[in-house]
Amino acid sequence: MKRSSKGKLTIVLMSLIVLSLGTVLAIAWAEAEPDRADKTGFREVLVGLIDSIFERDRAGESKPAVVKTNPPAHRAWHDRVASARQRGKETIPLVKDVFKETASERRARLAYRLRPKDIPAEYNFFVMNCPLVNEEDDFYGPVRFMHKKHASISNDCSGCHHYRPNVPDASETMRCSACHQNSFNPIAPDRIGLKGAIHRQCTGCHKKLHRGPIRCSSGCHEKRVRDHTELVELSRKPDALEVTKECLRCHPAQGEEMLSSTHWLWKGPSPFTLGQDKRVDMGKATVTINNFCVSVFSNWPRCTGCHAGYGWKDASFDFTDKTRIDCLVCHDTTGTYRKDLKAAGMPDPSVDLLLVAKKVGKPSRKTCGNCHFSGGDQDFVRHGKLNALLDFHGSSCDVHMGGLGFQCHDCHKTRNHKISGRSIALPVAEGSRSCNHCHTDAPHQEKSLLTHHLNKHSDHIACVTCHQPVYAKYTPVKTYWDWSTAGDKERKVKRDEDGMPDYAWEAGDFSWGREIKPVYAWYNGKVKRHLLGDPINSEGVTNLNEPAGDIRDRESKIYPFKIMGGTQAADAKYNYLLVPHLEGVGGFWQALDWQRSFASGAEASGLAYSGEYKWVETAMYLSLNHEVLPKVFALSCVQCHESLRNRLSCGRCHQDKRGVDFRELAFSGIDEKLIHLTRKADRSQINETDWLNFKDLGYKGDPILYGGRFKKLPLGWKVASQKK
Repeated sequence: MKRSSKGKLTIVLMSLIVLSLGTVLAIAWAEAEPDRADKTGFREVLVGLIDSIFERDRAGESKPAVVKTNPPAHRAWHDRVASARQRGKETIPLVKDVFKETASERRARLAYRLRPKDIPAEYNFFVMNCPLVNEEDDFYGPVRFMHKKHASISNDCSGCHHYRPNVPDASETMRCSACHQNSFNPIAPDRIGLKGAIHRQCTGCHKKLHRGPIRCSSGCHEKRVRDHTELVELSRKPDALEVTKECLRCHPAQGEEMLSSTHWLWKGPSPFTLGQDKRVDMGKATVTINNFCVSVFSNWPRCTGCHAGYGWKDASFDFTDKTRIDCLVCHDTTGTYRKDLKAAGMPDPSVDLLLVAKKVGKPSRKTCGNCHFSGGDQDFVRHGKLNALLDFHGSSCDVHMGGLGFQCHDCHKTRNHKISGRSIALPVAEGSRSCNHCHTDAPHQEKSLLTHHLNKHSDHIACVTCHQPVYAKYTPVKTYWDWSTAGDKERKVKRDEDGMPDYAWEAGDFSWGREIKPVYAWYNGKVKRHLLGDPINSEGVTNLNEPAGDIRDRESKIYPFKIMGGTQAADAKYNYLLVPHLEGVGGFWQALDWQRSFASGAEASGLAYSGEYKWVETAMYLSLNHEVLPKVFALSCVQCHESLRNRLSCGRCHQDKRGVDFRELAFSGIDEKLIHLTRKADRSQINETDWLNFKDLGYKGDPILYGGRFKKLPLGWKVASQKK
């Protein structure tokens, strides 16, 4: 039933009244505590709240009204990134005369005057893109330099800031380009040029410490892509295969690389699957199964709408035909390219292929996200970590992509079209990436008691465990999918407060969640995986995958996971999961006949079908490696360790003689009360402690009271003495 105009007006007026009161309180709080307001990005939340109210009214009963945010709203981080980019392009006056002092004198003076934690926020990082370097050659893109991180690791500012200008009241530190500019500069002929100075300093330190990249394109730089406007030779209206042939004219080697890639084959090596680590044929094109879209078999034209190729409509697709590769789906820079998601990967007829071909470039968050944000055929379905907001959001959604402007390939390094990174949901891996690759095994660099304890935790707890206390922060995510109820075209669809539907006749019942606390488990990087044809658990839920690990395994750490629940079909006689044929002739969406659907799906997948089916429960573990929050939103000590909540000092484990601000130490991190006042979440979590639930992880209780998993240290002395 549609709302009346009067009803709509009433809702809008009431919403405006509530919003006005909330805005007044929020602004008053922000003015009283501007620093915390900036940290929490309250303006971003406020804009999203306004958008959501009016979007909900416009949507009525027809579409979800998910909270949206205005990209410029999170000014603190966006302005910082913009400022870093602007500084990187500046050319500053040359310092002609420097203050002469020995290296030891310089080091001692800077150690007394400068500390990494004193670096202002606007100088935390730089984007190095100096015209003085680019005018010599401009083959590589800018370099993102994490200033504060490097200062914390070296703990010696004089390593880079060798001298200061020899003028009164000059700053102790200057940019590299203040002293080093053009090579063979007659004003300072004894100094090497800026390009040489930077490379000698960076690579020299990386080699000395055995940390950081030492080659141009493998870590620091990104090769620039040439303008293809004059290079492309195509007719005015080429078809998709003609575009690929034109790409191959200059890039035949890249075509060969693509033919052996996971993104082309949808299968590959599975070195992290227990018992299957020698196989090279595993993937969603062959033996894996899930509990959302289930399987590719018999559903090729719909599933392969996200394939990096053209025309994979059945099992006869030729994977050796390079002309079928879709180059544009990854290399479009116009933002106009899109696929027809029901046409086996062919481009939408409305796309100007010639325009896109002339504007190709590096992949971006948008090109990757066109497929990966929409796991399960649309946004909000499978992932608790990936969604379209990551393409433009602020740091309060993701500190890397939103805060620092990372593209996907900044972390997922690519060589020969093989992309590093892996998923617990799929077995294929072409290389591994983790937080430690950049942040090292001691990720907290500042010299303090808090970082000392946090780095000790890094041996047992994954970074995202603390830096992602909840998932699906800005958009709801599907948490359960029940296929057994599908087929009722007469059923009325209901929507929750976020506008998400509880049912679709094509797919069945759904459950949704938002700002969900993860499930925590030990994980050593290996995965137990249920494959197509494996027997189901006849006594309970069948786990389609499960992280391997144990509290006694030194390689294991505590990781957060989303659990995707489902009800799907199994063969009643053979006790293995069935593949439904959904779209096309004989598919369920056409005939609404599960028997025909399962028979057709079984034939396509090579499984026998007894003619009888039953509905069983399944579950999948999904990793949460994106939507990483900055430290101001990370879990604090007391949210995991209940024993610290009512203490006043560190005297539980240490002699309390160091003037330590215990509250600052133990309570630093996420402000739960503030989070729950500004976002939609379960208010019961406001004062929650034992966040990880230590007993579920195999501990006897809080490790501070009962000891760690390998040694007790002085931590459990009181409990131990009571037992004696």
